[in-house]
Amino acid sequence: MKKIILLLAAILISNFSFSQKQGDFSFGLSDLDIRKPLNSEANIGYFLTDEVMVSLSMDNWNTYSMSTRLYWCSDKFIQATTTSNGHGNYTTGAALGWTKSLDIWKLAFEPMFVVDDIRDFKPRLGWALRFTL
Repeated sequence: MKKIILLLAAILISNFSFSQKQGDFSFGLSDLDIRKPLNSEANIGYFLTDEVMVSLSMDNWNTYSMSTRLYWCSDKFIQATTTSNGHGNYTTGAALGWTKSLDIWKLAFEPMFVVDDIRDFKPRLGWALRFTL
């Protein structure tokens, strides 16, 4: 896990000066349930370029998720996600969606088709709220 965190830190630091907008940070909440807000998945992302965002989320010190998003046509995206439980068990997922600006600060709504584990192909509809700093 230390190697993955060091790799992510090295990517962020090395690409900070090469990003087209000097890097924007983003905070996202996925599948927000008003009755159980602590069950939502929160992540923090960093735009390496205008089209590529990497993000990290953690449930606890053992369970974490890393995602990479590729944007095209300025608001559509495809996402690849790797989730680990800290014991060497990894799952790989994917998402396809679009970002709709809500014109409230930099808040956006993101509906998407999500596959949590590509080995157990069960697509579902998902959504997220994303705030870009």
